[in-house]
Amino acid sequence: MNSSLPPLRRPVRRLPEALVHKIAAGEVVERPASVVKELVENSLDAGARRVAIVVEAGGKNFIQVEDDGAGMGPEDARLAVEAHATSKLASLEELESVGTLGFRGEALATIAAVSRFELRTCPAEGEGLQLWIADGTLLDEAPWRGAPGTRILVRNLFFSTPARRKFLSSHRAELRQILQVLRRIALAHPATGFKLVADGQTLADWPAGAEADRLEQVFGPELAGLLLPVDHQAAGLRVRGHAGQVNTFRRSQGDQYLFINGRPIVSRVLAHAVYSAYGHTLQRDQLPFFLLFLETDPKRVDVNVHPAKREVRFEDERQVHGVVHEAVARALAGAPVAQLGPDDPGPRERDRLPLGPAEFGPGAAQVFALGGGAPLPAAESGPAFAMGQAPLFPGERRAPGEALAWSGVREYLDSAALARERFGLETGDDSARQEEDERRRDGEPGLFQLHRTYILAQVPQGLIIVDQHVAHERILYERGLASLREQRGSSQRLLFPVPLKLDDEDRLVFEELLEPFLQMGFSMEMQGGDVLLTGMPAELRSVHPEGLIQDVLDQFRLEASLLPEPGQALAASVACKAAVKAGQPLSQVEMRSLLDELFACEQPYTCPHGRPVVVTLGLSELNRRFART
Repeated sequence: MNSSLPPLRRPVRRLPEALVHKIAAGEVVERPASVVKELVENSLDAGARRVAIVVEAGGKNFIQVEDDGAGMGPEDARLAVEAHATSKLASLEELESVGTLGFRGEALATIAAVSRFELRTCPAEGEGLQLWIADGTLLDEAPWRGAPGTRILVRNLFFSTPARRKFLSSHRAELRQILQVLRRIALAHPATGFKLVADGQTLADWPAGAEADRLEQVFGPELAGLLLPVDHQAAGLRVRGHAGQVNTFRRSQGDQYLFINGRPIVSRVLAHAVYSAYGHTLQRDQLPFFLLFLETDPKRVDVNVHPAKREVRFEDERQVHGVVHEAVARALAGAPVAQLGPDDPGPRERDRLPLGPAEFGPGAAQVFALGGGAPLPAAESGPAFAMGQAPLFPGERRAPGEALAWSGVREYLDSAALARERFGLETGDDSARQEEDERRRDGEPGLFQLHRTYILAQVPQGLIIVDQHVAHERILYERGLASLREQRGSSQRLLFPVPLKLDDEDRLVFEELLEPFLQMGFSMEMQGGDVLLTGMPAELRSVHPEGLIQDVLDQFRLEASLLPEPGQALAASVACKAAVKAGQPLSQVEMRSLLDELFACEQPYTCPHGRPVVVTLGLSELNRRFART
């Protein structure tokens, strides 16, 4: 190709109206949850006291939103589906101080441009109208008489733009997004009842009530009892709501709710104000629960900086940051918010439950039905381990003479038989200590743990430095992938079944991951509609089982965007949360077993997220640094 040719040029022209509508729809309608958000906000602006949402296939095939708000007459209904038509604005001054949630005409026109759309509406007095639109084109209309209110059906979203449709996520992932949107809207409008039905199953049914009632409906009474009231007013801004105690800390975003004048928003400035109020109470990877409502003059907030109005801009962001920080800090002052010390691994890492062996085969997920009373696949159970008996790095014994994957470490560790023996030894085992003493007397150098985070080992070429957390993470990740491939992960029975406390969103994530959970060695049963964890993978001697599952679900939300295959994302999530942590002391035996397992991995040099596991410091580099020849 001749690179000297001028680029192809086209004359400037006006875009066709249909293409303009599709571009506008792409800015507002990103996925099914966007449609639900726009339609539900329209219902609220219409004064609805009851909103019912029905979806199929995560909203990709069918969305219906029906309300009992003020319906529209024929003339208003026809205008509502035209672009840039609305009953909510009449002047620039009103735009600068908009108090409604959305513009009904603008939203309906953009949604109708990328779907098969049906509108049925009727006012309290007089006749209403029914409209059918496909791909932005009006197909038909008819008079309609019925109860006051509006019903909108959206079928086959993005059917005319298959490139957009194929980039949508799985049904359950899209359904999670819808539930998140509805949860945020419902929290801001407790006086309105909401119901969500997905594929014939009721996921949410929140009757109208007081704010305290809505908190319990959405989060359950346990979380509601762990929240501190927030109410502070300064500089023309009122901040009210709730901030979570230390028991509410999570390791993923999602339980942080901000509203400005009733509108759900995302703001890094305000989130930072809340996090800074918690100070050192938060560990590096923890996020607190908070639900904050900000009330101020609408003219001090620009809600039109984002097409979907998710982000806002304040007239004086520094001042708003200070008021929010002060509001949360006052709520936390004197509250029983425990602060973990730097060497305290935390309650989840301290409280270890005993495990015992059990196995089940592939295909078990098919017999699991959430909401039903049928048990999950029965496990072949053996005696449960007593407290503290399981080794930190358990593994299958190797055949005699089996070599390690890396010759340098193989030479250093010297004996594969020694590594075999250590797989079943406890850190307090007398034989382990005796063997270690004998090796030191023989002049073999021991391993060194630096800052309880890095393992230093001498090899013939110099020194290797291993990050203990990411090393164990790599080991557990490859074991998890192997269990998924074989669909037969080994399992250990818990002495006592652990009920999993899952909210609506967590349950959707759990259902999506159920089959790979079972394949990896987790065992579950149903009891009265609740999920009981009865067994865990044999190699996971780690945190409290319920805490591990919750952390894994949180982590999965982060991993899913990086590892699109659910099984891989689950294996990475389990590995990240179950691996030994930085700051955890390890014995000589544990460090040797960890290195032995690491260098038997297929890819020992990076963790599942791409972080390095091993750093090599060669003798030549050391000699150069010390000016040795």
